[in-house]
Amino acid sequence: MTSIQGDGTPAVHNRNRTPLTFRFENLGPVKAAEMELGKLTVIAGRNNTGKTYIAYTLYGFLKMWKQWPAADRFLLGKDRLEVFPDLRSVAEQMVRDGRAELPMTNDAISRQRAEVIRRLSEDFSKQAMSGVFSVPDEFDGASIELFGAGNGLDHDAAGGFAPTRSESEETGLSIQYDGSIVTWTIRDNHLKKNAASRLESYLTYHYTDFLLTGLLPDPFILSAERFGIALFYRELDFTKNQLVDLLQKMADDKSRERASPFLVIDRATSRYALPIKDNIDYTRSIPERKRDKGDLSEHKLFDYVKDMMEGYYGAAGDEIRFISKSRGPGKRFNIPLHAASSSARGLSDFYFYLRHVVRATHLLIIDEPESHLDTANQIQLARLLARFVNAGVKVLITTHSDYLIKELNNLVMLSQPFAGKDQVVSELKYQPTDALHPESIRAYVAENNGLTKCVVDRFGIDMPMFDQTIDAINATANELASRLTEEAD
Repeated sequence: MTSIQGDGTPAVHNRNRTPLTFRFENLGPVKAAEMELGKLTVIAGRNNTGKTYIAYTLYGFLKMWKQWPAADRFLLGKDRLEVFPDLRSVAEQMVRDGRAELPMTNDAISRQRAEVIRRLSEDFSKQAMSGVFSVPDEFDGASIELFGAGNGLDHDAAGGFAPTRSESEETGLSIQYDGSIVTWTIRDNHLKKNAASRLESYLTYHYTDFLLTGLLPDPFILSAERFGIALFYRELDFTKNQLVDLLQKMADDKSRERASPFLVIDRATSRYALPIKDNIDYTRSIPERKRDKGDLSEHKLFDYVKDMMEGYYGAAGDEIRFISKSRGPGKRFNIPLHAASSSARGLSDFYFYLRHVVRATHLLIIDEPESHLDTANQIQLARLLARFVNAGVKVLITTHSDYLIKELNNLVMLSQPFAGKDQVVSELKYQPTDALHPESIRAYVAENNGLTKCVVDRFGIDMPMFDQTIDAINATANELASRLTEEAD
């Protein structure tokens, strides 16, 4: 299902106009926190302060809405509010006429969107939160709430609701809005297969997509467990297939239902958090994606990963391989991914994502992107993230890297006007696409059971936690060195 504007370009509604703010409560170590989503969002902090809990919760929430099980109840069933159109009558008219029209104001659509978001937030917090972490009893009372900056989700604060349509090849259903009338149509070859009762269900999901696509980004996550996933992804497939085969052979007709291999597998893997499960599925699917092209393929950002690793990646059959060029020209060596260095494994998912998967509608969430990278490559990674953001895709990272933050600050200063800028950019070996504008960044420190918002100005992110740690260890080193000097004298 896709949403596009009347001129054929992807619909963005007010996604880049009204920043979205998420509020989290009772989430692991986080008692209460608010986070506004920027084009680049950075969360730093010490261990066990809630960074990953927030990232995982946001991922689960953004993923859930397109598969929202309660959409029928809230938009069609007994809980439907008058603010929503009567989709049952719309379905009956479509079966009769092949189309339906309904006058609707921008204000009505805005109120519908706000109500869908409110219901979705409540339903996710009560029903689906524990499923994100696969720990049923530990997240009672945890919640996420979404609202727009300053004025709810009111489109008028962002300059209007663009003419939009949402359509699906699978169902043949299309919803179009021209600013005053919403029109539902369905292609003739799909009409006979879809009776009114079936159309009602389709309409709820399509209408939710119509209201929210472009407002909410599609999440994609590279978890901190990607290093282990890259190491064992083939074994995960082997183990699953072998377990299915074994249990099917063991179970006789009477015990087959009780010993269902799929039930056993589900129980065995249910302890993994949803982002980790999805990361596993993505890594296992990489060999099947090698002919796909991501939306940013013309930018060739994956070449940046090649330069960082002095090598490149390939997929042959069901195996991912790393081809290193570190020995010099003509002396490369080709090894399976599990035999590669941890840094090569950790960047493999990012490489294939940049080459085959990335979509302009994505929010890419990376947990500790600097893990296993030397300091020079942490700096290069900051530049790659800047180019990625400047190409139009939103990013959220959690990090412990002061090198990454300091280089992001350099890139912010690079965006400002100053004398002799072109020469300085050339001398420092930057590219124009490396510059980051401060208004595109939101930065936070996870601390005190919440998030502290950092100031971002023309000098970059003011994040004193790293400087305080560095100052403390330097002070200790100076004190010890002075004592040794005194002793020598």
